[in-house]
Amino acid sequence: MKIIDNLLGKTKFINEINRLNDQISSLESDNQHNENIVNDFRQKQNKWNEAMSKVDGLLKRKNELIEKMKNEIDKQRSDLTCKKNELNKQEEMILTYSELYGAIKVKDQIENDEAISEFDEDKGFFDFLKVKNGNNDFNHDQINAIRYDMKKNLRIIAGAGSGKTQTICAKAAYLVLMKNVRQENIAMLTFTNKASEEMKERVIDFLGAENTNISVGTFHSIFQNLYWELIRKFPYIESMGVKVGDPKKGENEYKKLLIKLIKKFNLKLLNEGASEKSLFEKIGYWTNMGFSYEEMTQYVEKHFNDLEESNDYPISMRFKEMMSEMNQIRKERNIGVFDDHMLNLLQALQEDNEVREYIQQRFQYIFIDEFQDTNPLQMEIIKQICPPNQEEGTKLIIVGDDDQSIYFFRGAEPKYIKEFDKMYVTHTLTLMMNYRSIASVVQAGNRVIKYNEGNRIPKDMVPFKKTEGDCFIRALNNQEEEAEWIIQQSRKLGMNQLENQDKNTADYTKSVILYRSNTQIKTMLNQLESQNIPFVIEANEDLMGIFNLNEFKKAFLNWKKFIYENDDKIFRWNQIIYQTAFSFYKNKHEVNSFFRNKGLFVKPEEAAEFICNGKNKVKKDVVITYLEDLIKLKNQEVIPVSNIIKTFLSFPLVETNLTKEEIKWIDKEAEQFKTWNEMIQRHDSLIKKKEDMKDKIKEYHKGNYNALYLLTIHKSKGLSFENVFLIGVHNEGLPSKRAKEMNLTEIQECIEKAEPPSTKQEERRLMYVAVTRPKKNLYITFPKMINGKPTKRSEFLKEINLPINQ
Repeated sequence: MKIIDNLLGKTKFINEINRLNDQISSLESDNQHNENIVNDFRQKQNKWNEAMSKVDGLLKRKNELIEKMKNEIDKQRSDLTCKKNELNKQEEMILTYSELYGAIKVKDQIENDEAISEFDEDKGFFDFLKVKNGNNDFNHDQINAIRYDMKKNLRIIAGAGSGKTQTICAKAAYLVLMKNVRQENIAMLTFTNKASEEMKERVIDFLGAENTNISVGTFHSIFQNLYWELIRKFPYIESMGVKVGDPKKGENEYKKLLIKLIKKFNLKLLNEGASEKSLFEKIGYWTNMGFSYEEMTQYVEKHFNDLEESNDYPISMRFKEMMSEMNQIRKERNIGVFDDHMLNLLQALQEDNEVREYIQQRFQYIFIDEFQDTNPLQMEIIKQICPPNQEEGTKLIIVGDDDQSIYFFRGAEPKYIKEFDKMYVTHTLTLMMNYRSIASVVQAGNRVIKYNEGNRIPKDMVPFKKTEGDCFIRALNNQEEEAEWIIQQSRKLGMNQLENQDKNTADYTKSVILYRSNTQIKTMLNQLESQNIPFVIEANEDLMGIFNLNEFKKAFLNWKKFIYENDDKIFRWNQIIYQTAFSFYKNKHEVNSFFRNKGLFVKPEEAAEFICNGKNKVKKDVVITYLEDLIKLKNQEVIPVSNIIKTFLSFPLVETNLTKEEIKWIDKEAEQFKTWNEMIQRHDSLIKKKEDMKDKIKEYHKGNYNALYLLTIHKSKGLSFENVFLIGVHNEGLPSKRAKEMNLTEIQECIEKAEPPSTKQEERRLMYVAVTRPKKNLYITFPKMINGKPTKRSEFLKEINLPINQ
C-alpha cells in the first residue's frame, strides 16, 4: 500500500511537475508574446519619440515664426501709427488749406492729356475742333460729354467758367458730323438773345459752315417758330389761342385793356392796394409759374378777397369774369404778348393728340442751356415735347449749375436741374474745371457756396489757371472812401491799356462794378459824376435813385396820382388812407370795416383817430398833418414837401421795410425838395438821364465808349470780366435785409400771392455768381461806417474767408 501510495504520490508529483512545466511553457510563450508586444511597443515608442522630436522641432520653428510675426506686426503697427499721425497732419494741412483756398483735387483725376489718342476714331474730329477752340484741347470730362451715346437723357452739371458753351456746341457738331444726325432734328435753347447769338455763331464755326439748320434760339423764339410750324401743318389750331402780331405793340394794348377792365370790374384794390406788384405783374408772374386762370382765381379768393368786406360779388369772382372777358377781347382783336407764344403752343400740345405726336417726333435732340433758370411754364412745354421716362423719342441734353440759380423772383427754381434724374431716365456728367479765373478766386467761390450744403448738388470747382492776381476784401472807412478807392484802383488797372492813346488815359472797360441794390451805388454814382469819370449802368432804372426804392416809389406814385388825377377822387383819397393805415399795421378787415362805417369821404381827423387807435396823440397829430399836407398839395398850395417825406419815413411799417441806409438816403435827398414841383422836376430829370444812358450803353457794347461798367449781380450771370469790384458787401447790403429763412409752406404762400421771397440760400448764390465773374482780379469792398454809424459785416465775408485789407 505504501508502494502504491508512493507511486500514486510520485505520479501526482510528476503530473504536477508536468502541469507546472506546461504553465512554464505557457508563461514562456506568453512572455515571448509579451516581449514581442514590448518590442513592438518600443519600436512604436521610438517612432513616436522620433515623431515627437520632429513635432517639437516644428513647434519650436512655429514658435519662432510666431515670435517673428509678432515682432513684424508690432513693427507694422508702429509704422501704421506713424503713418496715421502723418495722415492726420496732412488732413489738418488740407483742412487748413481748404478753409483758406478751397477744395484740393488731384490733377490726374480731372485731366487726361491723352484723352484722345492717335488711334482714336474721333481724333480727326477733335483736331478739327481744336483750331476753332482757341487751339485748346477739350478735357477728359468735356470729351465724355461730347461723345456720350445718348442712350439716356444727359444732364451736364457745369460750373462757372467750365467751357459749357463750347462743350454743348461741340456735341451738336459731333452729332451732325460724326453721327450723321440731320441738323433739322436738333434744337438748342437758351434764355437771352445775346446767349443764343453766341451759341449759333459757335455752332456754325464748329460745323465749319456758313450757316446752320440747327434751331438755335431763346425759349420764346424756338417755341414761337414751332407754333408757326404747327399752324402751317394744322391751320385749325390758330383758333385755340391768341394771335400774336407785334408783341411790343400787343403788350401796350394789353395794358390799356387791362386798365379799362380793372375799372369796369372795380379791381383797383387788387391792382394797387394788395401788394407791391400791380395786377399786370401778378398775372405775368402767375402765367410763368404755369397757373391756369382757375388757379389764379383760387389764389385771389384765398389771399385777396378780404381786401373788401364779404359780399355777393367778391373780388375773386370779378377777377375771374375780368380774365374771361379780357381773353375773349384779346382773341377778337389779336392782342398778343410775348408769353402767348408759349401759352398757344402749350394749349395746342395739351388739347390735340395729332399735334402732340407731330411735335414729339420733330426733334431727335434738344439742348437746353442754363437749365437752372427754367420756369414752370417752360418746363411744362418741355415735358409735352419730351415726355418724362420714355425710352424712345426725343432726348434732352440739359446744361446748368444749381449754384447759379438766382431768378426765383421770376419763377426759376434750381429744383428742375437738381431733380431732373427723378423725372427723366438720366446720365449725369460734370464739368468742374474752371478755365476763367485764377485759383484763389475759384477757391473763394467754393468756400462760400458750400454753406448752402443740403440745398445743392455737392461739387467743387477746380482751377486751371496757374497765373496770379488780386483776391481780397478791402475795408474802407465809409462809402465815400469806398467809391474813391474803387475809382483809383480801376484807373490804375486800366492805365496804358489803350492803344494810340495818351499815357494818362485809363482803359476803364477792363473793370466792372457789381452791386446787389441801388443803395450800394448811390455814393459811387455821385463820385463818378463829380470826378467826370465816364460810366455806364446796365440797369438804368437805378439812376432813378430814391424813386427806385420800392417803399418810396409806391408812396410817390400814390401821391402823384392823388394830386394830378381828377377821375375817381374818392378812390385816390381812400388809397392814401389805405396805405397810411397799412403803414401802421392795420389789417385789411379793419380798414374795410372802417370805410364801410364812415362812408365815401373820410376826414383826416377821422382817419388818424382810426389809424392810431385814438390813444397816441403825438402820432395822431403826425398822421393828421401828413394827410392835410397832401390835401394842400392837391389844392396847389406851396408847402415844404420834405415835411411830408420825413413824416412818411416815420411810419412803423416803412421803418421796418426800409434799411437804415435807405431811410437816411431818402431823408437827405428830401432836404433838396423845397416844393412839390422841385421834386417832380428832379424826378423828370432822372427819367431823362435814364433815357440818355440807353445810347451810352449801346456805344459801350459796340466798343466805342471807354467807360466804367456798373452792373447788377443778376445781370452779370454768364459774363466774365478782367477785374471785378463787388461793392457794399455788408449786412443789409449782401445779403439783402429782405432775405429770410423760410419753410416750404411760407414760400408757397408767397408764390400764390405773386410775391416770391428772397431767401438766404439765393442771396448766397448771388454772392457765388459775383465772386466767379473775374478772370484775374477780385476786389470785395465794404464801408465800416454808413452815415456815421458802424455797419454789421456780412456773414458772407466770414464764409468766403479772404484776407481783409484795411
